[in-house]
Amino acid sequence: MKREVMGGKYGALTAIGVAGLGMLTMYLLDPQAGRRRRAVVTDKLRSGGTQVGRVAEVAWRDGVNRSRGLAARLRSRMTADRELSIPRLEGRVRARIGRAVSNPHGIHVRASDDGTIVLEGPILAEEVGKLMAAAWSVRGVTKVDDRLDVHDEPGNISALQGVEVGRHRSRVPENWSPSLRMLAGGAGILTALLSLSRGRAIGALGTLAGGALFARSVTNQRLGEIAGRRGTRSVHLDKELLIAAPPEQVFAFWNHPENFPQFMRNVEAVQMTGDNRWHWKVAGPLRPVEWDAEIVERDENRRLVWRTLPGAAVESEGCIDFEPDGAGTRLRVSMSYTPRAGIAGHAVARLFGRDAKTELDEDLMRVKSFLETGTPARDAYATRQAASERTILH
Repeated sequence: MKREVMGGKYGALTAIGVAGLGMLTMYLLDPQAGRRRRAVVTDKLRSGGTQVGRVAEVAWRDGVNRSRGLAARLRSRMTADRELSIPRLEGRVRARIGRAVSNPHGIHVRASDDGTIVLEGPILAEEVGKLMAAAWSVRGVTKVDDRLDVHDEPGNISALQGVEVGRHRSRVPENWSPSLRMLAGGAGILTALLSLSRGRAIGALGTLAGGALFARSVTNQRLGEIAGRRGTRSVHLDKELLIAAPPEQVFAFWNHPENFPQFMRNVEAVQMTGDNRWHWKVAGPLRPVEWDAEIVERDENRRLVWRTLPGAAVESEGCIDFEPDGAGTRLRVSMSYTPRAGIAGHAVARLFGRDAKTELDEDLMRVKSFLETGTPARDAYATRQAASERTILH
């Protein structure tokens, strides 16, 4: 019975693996785009190998430096407090409170020979306790003289500008050090491999935990952002292009998004739904993705600013600047978007050359060719659709 269960489990896994391999083979051996896709994947893998070597080198240096710092701290603990100078004590206190409060630059620290620390400056009431605890935790401090200027709200005090009331720092750092990322990544891989030989439930949980730890270490992003559950961090893109056409012509083209299927490969349709609002339909991995966007700023022949409406499947915003350059136009595109599947989805798309940066680069080259020659790109969606319709008619 146990053998039949194990056989069924591994048979299902084998079937899934074979299906995935078949889909990957079809994707890479596609008669029309397979050659380009294989070249893109090969380049990405080579680049990834180079980056892994650099990351390993950085992690090694980081680990060595941290080890030296730990040794220095251990040596300092063996040194008598009377040998601790005033500047060094002040420096230690400043370093400690820098990780405890939101405005460490506004806190002034003065030390005396007997270990007394004087704290001065504006601070939010909710952070006073953390500040005092941090100061008392420094070795060599014998007394803390509280001369702080406590406030419930930042108000107009310059030292408190940018500080959010009720904002609590996480005890877990958002950005991991290179050495910690390397150790966590290795631990994640080891956990996932060892879990493969465990029981069904335990093995699945262990593999999931190991994969999550590995993804966290590789991307240096929080798990919620990797999975696309927390849109606190987006992907930012900038591109500059010189087009041999006057700004009036280039602006007129971009001012009508319904033209975009003529040069964008994956944009199937853009329809005007209201004043400065359009409905987008874009080809996706499995099915088309649709959302609504609006133009929020229009400076004739100079600038366009857009953003998606709340609830959009793909959140994005950006601007396009049109600058005269001789007889042509220098086009500057700046945009930010939140990947649908989080940072992990962006990384997978980037591996296969389907990420936003690659698409933007290719689409801009198509619009450049279209505006300079008047001939639509052969691989633009509108051109491919027209060719398909002619084939069906014949």
